[in-house]
Amino acid sequence: MTISQTTIHSHKLSSAPREAILGKPSGSVSVATRSSSAEPPASGPVDTVSLSAQAQFRMSGATRMAVTADSLAQAAAAAETVPGLNADAELFTPEALAAHADWREKHNEYRGKVRSLVDQTFGLSADGNSWAAGGAALTAIKNLAEKNGLIEPDMPPAAAKMLQTTGESMWTDKSGVSTGMFDVTFLPKGTEKGGNLRILFDGARKPDADTSLVDLKTGGLKAQAALSSIRASALGAALDSVGGWTPGSAANAYAITNGTDRRGGVVGMVIANGVEDEARERSATILKTLQSLIP
Repeated sequence: MTISQTTIHSHKLSSAPREAILGKPSGSVSVATRSSSAEPPASGPVDTVSLSAQAQFRMSGATRMAVTADSLAQAAAAAETVPGLNADAELFTPEALAAHADWREKHNEYRGKVRSLVDQTFGLSADGNSWAAGGAALTAIKNLAEKNGLIEPDMPPAAAKMLQTTGESMWTDKSGVSTGMFDVTFLPKGTEKGGNLRILFDGARKPDADTSLVDLKTGGLKAQAALSSIRASALGAALDSVGGWTPGSAANAYAITNGTDRRGGVVGMVIANGVEDEARERSATILKTLQSLIP
């Protein structure tokens, strides 16, 4: 996916109206994670699990936590100064603190393995790319992880009680969410400026073996028809949710259609900033891989 304090990957995992990203932590505990230090694209919704301010405070500690007299004294002091903590001070037991520290270590390892698996599956690299996933794309990544034996560790009850959360999965229930978003950032290297590829798709529209791209900036009849089809479908709502696009936008965009004659219907859309070659060469393959992971 990408718990809020939210992290996403460029590789980010997270959950809420739900979009996620996998990569390194930013302001929340992400349900997805990042493979590099570069920040993910600024636009577009991010799927997160929202925690209370108190819970975010509690989760801001180090991955490993030694439960000592000093640490318990610090927790007691915080309970007197941080609004809302005093009533729950009794939840900060040595057992709960130790269980949370152990879970965080296991969960960080799990997220790292998911990031590596996604990189391998989509031909990405930790030093060259970051990525983010939301909606049906997050479901696809969860299915990919489970097919490869990666199972998310459950939060121990004592830790969940301490954090006042149900300890729910970072993947969250995606039933009924048919549209998906998969962002790939190409990190700058040497003289290369880098760029971003954003793929939007409707899980109900499956790509065929033969797909082709329609350049939506050309303004021709095929481009107009493809863009009208996008706006009239679930893809249109997905596009609006990430800021929209018009032929006058700075970014290039392509409709991914079934059939080499481009008459088989639109199955997805890709928006490219500075990586048009990547869009033409890889977007349809990425979409097919994501769709193959969704029942």
